Amino acid sequence: MIELDTVTVESLIADKTAAQARYAATVLHAAEYVETVTLRELSGDHTLVPDDVEASAAAEVAAALSVSGSAVSEWRALSASARPAVREAFAAGRLAYPAFRTVVRSLAGVPGLTEANVQDILTAAQRCTTGAVAAAVDRILARVDPEWHRTARNRATAERTLTVRRLARGQAELRLRGPQEQIAAARRAVVGTARTLCQAKHVPASARLFDAAVATLTGERPACTCTMPECSSPGGDAEKPRMLACIVLDAATAAGLAGEPGHLVGWGPVPADVARALAADATWQALITDALTDDTDTRPDLREVRRSRRHPPGWTPRGGEIRSRVTDTVDTHLRELRMLADRYPDDLARRRGPNPDGHGGRHIPPAGALTYRPSDAVVMAVTTRYSSCVHPGCGVPSADCDLDHIVPFDHSDPLRGGWTIIDNLEPLCRHHHGLKTRGQWTYRALEHGIIHIRDPRGRDYFTAPELPVRGHSHSLEERTLDAPKDGPEDTLRWSA
Repeated sequence: MIELDTVTVESLIADKTAAQARYAATVLHAAEYVETVTLRELSGDHTLVPDDVEASAAAEVAAALSVSGSAVSEWRALSASARPAVREAFAAGRLAYPAFRTVVRSLAGVPGLTEANVQDILTAAQRCTTGAVAAAVDRILARVDPEWHRTARNRATAERTLTVRRLARGQAELRLRGPQEQIAAARRAVVGTARTLCQAKHVPASARLFDAAVATLTGERPACTCTMPECSSPGGDAEKPRMLACIVLDAATAAGLAGEPGHLVGWGPVPADVARALAADATWQALITDALTDDTDTRPDLREVRRSRRHPPGWTPRGGEIRSRVTDTVDTHLRELRMLADRYPDDLARRRGPNPDGHGGRHIPPAGALTYRPSDAVVMAVTTRYSSCVHPGCGVPSADCDLDHIVPFDHSDPLRGGWTIIDNLEPLCRHHHGLKTRGQWTYRALEHGIIHIRDPRGRDYFTAPELPVRGHSHSLEERTLDAPKDGPEDTLRWSA
């Protein structure tokens, strides 16, 4: 236990400064690494494209530090554009990273600033909470430039964004950023809607605002389940929101014989019992992958994946074990691979996947395997297997990714190249797809759908499928809530 006499405000300030300096060192050294690697690679090969080399180096840092690629790109840009005095204050720990970012962005393109002006801004930024830095900087810049508020206003009008971020435990976050008067107007609309919803005491104000925001955005009023006679929005008078989602269940789980987690397409795992409950009023459709047998190779017209007709709601078994044996198998294999990567990297590099030719262990291609663009059923299987880009740490949803042929498709001789089948397809976002296409990073398929990724320096990473599969004998149940019969519009880009 720390003695009270040893803790002072001065010691706390020193601890904070030291922590900020350590983080600054990581940021600045990462930016320096990207720059050094880029210059070194370009000096040895003048045919390389600078942006491509820098993107690969940034991806190395992102994977090694378990941060997003966009974060490393931001570090690089801020480090390159920061004024010397601002960079020095950040490195010394006098500026927290959010304050450093705000100051650098605020001073970008501002002419006529003197060193005294910059020091005034740094002093103000160090004394502010993170959220108040921008306002403090604006006050000083307005003294220097009478037109600054107009400039800031124009920037705010241009920087309008809507972002969605997946969170743990089945939640997600929606963020809006733009001119404050528009955000204020949107909030007033949400608050106005919230006043018309059920005012039951057991409903927290935050939950009521969420319901109001969803109602405002979707135009559909949520049904109320309370029994209060004075309720202003009784369930009987409210229209039930029309839910659109796609949940995938292993066939055995759907039948109540197993407990593999379900998968909310584009988002991630859903507990088996929750998936069954959501499917209670949903239409459903079977998605079946064929077993790999001798008969498979004698029937070249057999499709790798088949989908049944849609069936009405009503089939919702409730049994099944909770433990996931397939997931356990994948986890065990991942531990073995990571051990090899740490102790015997050369042995790992020589280790071959079960189907290095990209044919999935087949001798005769199934229907559609020699066609560059996969069928809708294969797309569903692959994007369900991996909910996001397989590059380490990348969170781009698989529905927004390219479907890449792990072993490249041979347009001149499709039979010889990698086939368009589940085991030879992976989702890669456009940025990381470029790293693979240019040969800067390598990707290959191992057992159980695990993707082995190696960066240019020989570091190894592994991405396991979020919905493990049992090879060609795996069966899936697709659950859709009021889904349109023709399915969602196809927005995938196709390239090898």
